[in-house]
Amino acid sequence: MKKRVLALIMVMAMAGSLTATVYAADDSSSESSDDVIKVRVAGLPEYKPYTYVDENENLTGYDIEVLKAIDEIAPEIECEFSYTQWDSMLPGLDADKYDVVTCQIYKSDEREEMYRYPKYPFLYAGSAIISNKDNPMDSLDDLKGKKVGAIVGDSTSALEEEYLEENPDAFTIEYMDGTTPQMLDGIINGRVDATINDPFAARSIAEEAGIADRFYFSDEMCVGEFAYFLLAKTDKGQQIADIIDKYLPQLYYDGTLAKLAKEYLGSDSGVTSMPKNGVFEEDTLEDFQANEK
Repeated sequence: MKKRVLALIMVMAMAGSLTATVYAADDSSSESSDDVIKVRVAGLPEYKPYTYVDENENLTGYDIEVLKAIDEIAPEIECEFSYTQWDSMLPGLDADKYDVVTCQIYKSDEREEMYRYPKYPFLYAGSAIISNKDNPMDSLDDLKGKKVGAIVGDSTSALEEEYLEENPDAFTIEYMDGTTPQMLDGIINGRVDATINDPFAARSIAEEAGIADRFYFSDEMCVGEFAYFLLAKTDKGQQIADIIDKYLPQLYYDGTLAKLAKEYLGSDSGVTSMPKNGVFEEDTLEDFQANEK
């Protein structure tokens, strides 16, 4: 628990003076307030379920709540949350306006040259098959003979096209000029049998529309990557990255990440699949920490 500084202000009427006495909670494990690093976090306002502004104008979402959970147990930092647009995020890091930005950011060679990633990711995400609940599909093999919806220009369309080059008789692509809600509608009305898309984002859209119970969202990623927080390549950025790496494993092993994923993503598969994809492979936090030494 972070150190809380308790202030008792005694107002003395005599001589019009104000006397203030400050009491600090006795907590030997805490840092002094001068040692706490202020961490300015920026998310997006409308990228549900990862980072968005709720009805009370508070920034929330899976990415944001993971950082709040780290903030809660890390005495070394104090996070301040705000939101901006995607095209302002990286310039904000460059201009020292933000210390951490987040919106399901994956690694790329170009970004690694300019910015800093923590060592550990907080989710394994990507694209999975979304189908009608009455005909659930988990793998690309399940799509044989089916019509698969693809949004023109979308990155998952390229995945489908590449797969068909190697497996020309696997399925038929039905291209749509539209968005994920229109693609979901295509599954409901039978225009297509399935689509390949971000299952967490699609589930969130379906839940808002009240139609989530009509779909099957596979937990098996057709293609996936780890998501990381992104920081400035500065001494402060390195300090914050080290603190994230210090506490994130605890959140994985005590079940906090899985709990947050279920609450905000509708499934904890992006957390429970991390070990088979090479992160947090040990059975316990103690074993993990021993192997990291």
